[in-house]
Amino acid sequence: MAQTTSEVWDSRWTSTRRTVRPEVVDNFFDDYPVVDFFRRKGLQMTDTGGKEIQCNLESSGGTAEAFDKYDVLSKTPVDPFEAAFFKRRYYAVPVILSDTEDWENQGEAKVFDLMESLGNNAMKTIIAAIDADIHSAQSGKNMLGLQDIIADDGGGTVGGINSATSTFWANQYDANGVTFTTQTVTNIFNGIEKWNDLLDACESEGGKIKTLITTRSIARSYRICLSSQGYGEVNLASVKGLGGPRLPSFYGANVIASNNCPSLHTYFVNTDTVRLNVLKQANFKKTPFTSLQSNGQLAQLAYVVAGVQLTTNNRRRNGVHTAMTGN
Repeated sequence: MAQTTSEVWDSRWTSTRRTVRPEVVDNFFDDYPVVDFFRRKGLQMTDTGGKEIQCNLESSGGTAEAFDKYDVLSKTPVDPFEAAFFKRRYYAVPVILSDTEDWENQGEAKVFDLMESLGNNAMKTIIAAIDADIHSAQSGKNMLGLQDIIADDGGGTVGGINSATSTFWANQYDANGVTFTTQTVTNIFNGIEKWNDLLDACESEGGKIKTLITTRSIARSYRICLSSQGYGEVNLASVKGLGGPRLPSFYGANVIASNNCPSLHTYFVNTDTVRLNVLKQANFKKTPFTSLQSNGQLAQLAYVVAGVQLTTNNRRRNGVHTAMTGN
């Protein structure tokens, strides 16, 4: 609740206006780097329609034979294709303002645009919800998250395919406990060694890991390790301290620190195989305002909506470490 003033309503109180800063400064929402990352061009796939999303998969191969002259060759047909299916999920946040408030928020009396600011607040709200669900496991009508697609134990049914029976559909994972900044081998940090292990496990299945999503404590440990071992750039001439990027890449893979990332986790994401699918008609848009007069209310109502789903066409090229203690 806003702080109230304690001045007495007299001529001295009413004779002088306050100096008002017109901008509305966010004091509630966090930074949401993961949903922002997936919404970048090339990582967000926008569709114009469709009830579901179908990803066609090549899940097996044939058998090659060495032969000579009149050897009888196999005639067994090969059926190496199947598909994963993903339902669309929808999110909405209301934007509502009474007509009286809208009328009063006009002309010289308007400090800031109330309707516009309510719309901006709704947009931040929907982004916050989707970012949280990207890091979570699907439940109810929510979208799939990293905990589904890159499961802690590599298992689960995703897109209608059970990885227990279709082993090609299991992601890589490592549940061995480790403290990032501990050195089992002199000058080699356990966290960096484990990251290398999982990086190799994912890339041995093809493709390339381009992004690591982790907790802020693990990201901090990574930054400390690089600085402590002398990899940080120090300019002694101007003595400005450590230079370089705030969070360096890991062998070319972006490292993203997220408040919503589950504790002890680091996700190794192959962005060629994991995408945020968005329906064009509900692409983080505001619906037209409608009057609530039929309800006996002089007010306007709209919604900020998003039709989204996190999909994958290759789980085995992604991985997760689930037991890494940061600093």
